[in-house]
Amino acid sequence: MSATLRSLAIDAALVLLAILAVRAPFSGAALENGYANGFFAQLNMIAVPLSNALPFALGDVLVALVIVGFIVGKTRALRHILGVLACVAIAFEVLWGWNYHRVPVIARVAYDPALVTPAAVRRLSERIVRILNTDVAAAHARAAVTSPADVRAELAGDFAPVVARLGDGWPVALTIPKHSAGDLLYEMAGVGGQYDPFAFETILNASFLPYEIPRALAHEWSHVAGFGDEGDANFIGTVTCLRSADPLIRYSGAFWTYPELPETERARLRLAPAVVADMAAARARFLRYYQPRLFDLSWLVYDRYLRANGVAGGVASYSRFVALLVGTPFDHAGLPLGASKP
Repeated sequence: MSATLRSLAIDAALVLLAILAVRAPFSGAALENGYANGFFAQLNMIAVPLSNALPFALGDVLVALVIVGFIVGKTRALRHILGVLACVAIAFEVLWGWNYHRVPVIARVAYDPALVTPAAVRRLSERIVRILNTDVAAAHARAAVTSPADVRAELAGDFAPVVARLGDGWPVALTIPKHSAGDLLYEMAGVGGQYDPFAFETILNASFLPYEIPRALAHEWSHVAGFGDEGDANFIGTVTCLRSADPLIRYSGAFWTYPELPETERARLRLAPAVVADMAAARARFLRYYQPRLFDLSWLVYDRYLRANGVAGGVASYSRFVALLVGTPFDHAGLPLGASKP
């Protein structure tokens, strides 16, 4: 066999492996125990601390290496583009992507759609506004005197019992948020953050205000813990924050939840002037470099990506967490009650 045919055969084999990786027919037990709580858990506990130790965003370096590689070997790279993309797809699925096929949070908790009533939505809305109005001063005071590391430590303590209740039977190694060289691009696209499974690190928007960070970080930590669905990550991040004794963390959870409340509830309930000012500051921060066309493009691409990975609602999955909050009973510690096993 000639070298050219051999190369084409390798590319074809890689593409076939990528298709098998993307469509891997995992059973629930094999996925949950063998992968999410097995291989992926071990990988997380080894790789995340190593990535945390780096004082820069490893993802930036990986992107730079890929760009340099294509520039240096562009002829060979273009000839084998399908093989290269297949390798990326295989790595993504093995390192993190199979988590998309885990049982969704709604099936892990005692969710009852009958509990999602107008009265229950009103109660949640009133709770969120009460937290905002009550905690705003204490949240700002806490942010002024507390280091980000101390806030993360408190948040980690609030987060661990939530993912344990939802099925993670291992001590999740949590990422220390980093900023990227592409921060401006993130801001232009309206992107708040992401978990990079190739670099085992979390990127957060460098311009986030202190009261935006805890809930945004808890959302990304949900991905670090192996929960792929964005609505599930919003639920986990919000529950983590709302059950906290720390006013900054609790305020952050309510702050991100308020815009998702029904418009009728937001019109009915009154926010304190200081909260309104925080909302205005966050909006000004968001709009400073925001480019609507870039946002629409990134949102469209991400919607297609989510659907391709089995998230039926695409980007609409982000907003499902409010119904999940209303329809799920919680215990005295603020943890969701688990689904009854048949």
